[in-house]
Amino acid sequence: MIVLQFEEWHEFRDYIDQDREVMPTYWRGQFDPNWPLASSFERQILQLNGGWMPKASQIYPYDGRYNREGKNGFWDNTFYQNYRDSYLSRFKQASSGLRGSNPKELTDEQWWALGRHYGLITPLLDWTTSPYIAAFFALTECYLSLVRYGGSFALGSKYISIYRLFHDTALEGDGLHVVKVMVDELGRVQSQRGLFTWLDSEEYFELQGFLDNNGRGNLLTQILLSDRVLMNGLPDLRKHGIDYRLLFPDLAGAAIDANAKISIF
Repeated sequence: MIVLQFEEWHEFRDYIDQDREVMPTYWRGQFDPNWPLASSFERQILQLNGGWMPKASQIYPYDGRYNREGKNGFWDNTFYQNYRDSYLSRFKQASSGLRGSNPKELTDEQWWALGRHYGLITPLLDWTTSPYIAAFFALTECYLSLVRYGGSFALGSKYISIYRLFHDTALEGDGLHVVKVMVDELGRVQSQRGLFTWLDSEEYFELQGFLDNNGRGNLLTQILLSDRVLMNGLPDLRKHGIDYRLLFPDLAGAAIDANAKISIF
């Protein structure tokens, strides 16, 4: 993985403006650079067998804790898939009659995306085609953390993380594929220019370790942004129309946006 570091918002903007890649590029924002690039289901796996301990590695090979006598994983060959798919099966059953009259048939990928939208634990990792939407999510998490702790940490003491994933012909394969779905109930995905990656693996439970150990680490860039960019970044994004109302085009989004208007930024 390539790592870049910027201290000012305009440095990030300049980096984006100079990007001339013609192949698809995906972006993801995370408040904490130490969080793994893992789906909600993969995070569950990472917590198993000591992964919950403060110093446990969340990046492959995970301190070797999933390797037992030369075999990756302490479960049998069907555990991972059955455990994962049980969430989808139960979600389908629980959703019966809740999608309106004569709902369209969905593929499993569409069901997973629908479940992700409503909080289901899934193997899908969220991305967007917009670097600024990714930055918005990271910056708002930074702001909420600042509010949550009552401003107890000084801006300039932490970094947030924006990931850039380059989609060339080498990206997909060995269990990794990009998921782009169209579902009538998923207006948020369209507004957020969203898509997903799905890493279907019994050995790797986060994207960075998978790419680094399969000769594809150059496709992933981590951009570390000083949390000081919060002062200029959020107002700049809102000035250009990127806010909760745009990204969550429903009543929940309207409420979140109304709350956010009462802000120090």
